[in-house]
Amino acid sequence: MTDDRESLEYLQRTKKSSIAFRRIPGKDPGVVFLPGFMSNMTGQKAVALEDYCRRRGNAFVRFDYQGLGESVGDLVPGELMFEVWKSDAMAVLDELTVGPQILVGSSMGGAIMLLLAMERPERIHALVGIATAVQFDKRMSYSDTRNKSHEPHSPTHSEPSSSYVTPQDFLDKQYQRYLLQDSLPIRQPVRLIHGMRDDVVHYQTSVDLATRLDSGNVDVVLRKEGGHRMSEAVDIKLIVDTVEELLNL
Repeated sequence: MTDDRESLEYLQRTKKSSIAFRRIPGKDPGVVFLPGFMSNMTGQKAVALEDYCRRRGNAFVRFDYQGLGESVGDLVPGELMFEVWKSDAMAVLDELTVGPQILVGSSMGGAIMLLLAMERPERIHALVGIATAVQFDKRMSYSDTRNKSHEPHSPTHSEPSSSYVTPQDFLDKQYQRYLLQDSLPIRQPVRLIHGMRDDVVHYQTSVDLATRLDSGNVDVVLRKEGGHRMSEAVDIKLIVDTVEELLNL
């Protein structure tokens, strides 16, 4: 494993914001990891995939959305951050990668993954969704997030309700409608991994999504003991094995 600080780079987005990213060169298809809501690129899933791609010799990119992790920028109250973060992910795909890519999206990152696949179909080799969120009907935390890796969770009685936001605070309704349409024009191979103990995004979401994708090459993998983060050793192995299968297609 390399020293993260040695490989940290920045992609300028505006005069006041930039995306922090870590990238390793390699052969096609490349792999891009898209973090979940308020998460960053230092999580176990992203690091494990980077290590795997380095061993195999495939290109890999992981990054932080604006306002999170090592990126430069602020979370602006009232701003629809989903649009900003989706734009960040598109910039990563367009400017930091070449050739076909496997997008691996975690939770909210899965929603962004789907949107990128519909806008840049010629760049997509395959998709891997982990607890893919397409219907944002849970409250999610904005609190204590910089330089930490975690997924959205439900507030406990000991946490202040003021640190939580509802989906409309960060997501434009047009994206919600688009993600929930009856048919999604995605024709590449798709793998949807979901824990049946997920208390943030119900596993039925992935089953429903599979029926709405145009692709006939779609598998849904349910882990009975899996939670939302899917960061246990057995979860990580499943994710890496799934990416390996798709790299071999």
